[in-house]
Amino acid sequence: MSKHSFGWFGWLSAAGFVILGLLFVIDLFAVNVWAFSAFWTLIVALLAGIGALALYYGNDPTDREPEDVTT
Repeated sequence: MSKHSFGWFGWLSAAGFVILGLLFVIDLFAVNVWAFSAFWTLIVALLAGIGALALYYGNDPTDREPEDVTT
């Protein structure tokens, strides 16, 4: 059975999704709060969300503790 978890890179991607998603919602109701258009903010937020899911279900290289290879 596969173990799904995040490393620091996955958490960074998930935080980017949440923050950009909130900026998108704020940009819908307020004008000129964020430097980019709401459309591009949504696109980047969706890419961050897809990346977070890929790191969660895939192999996040930052998830594991460093292995001791000395014998």
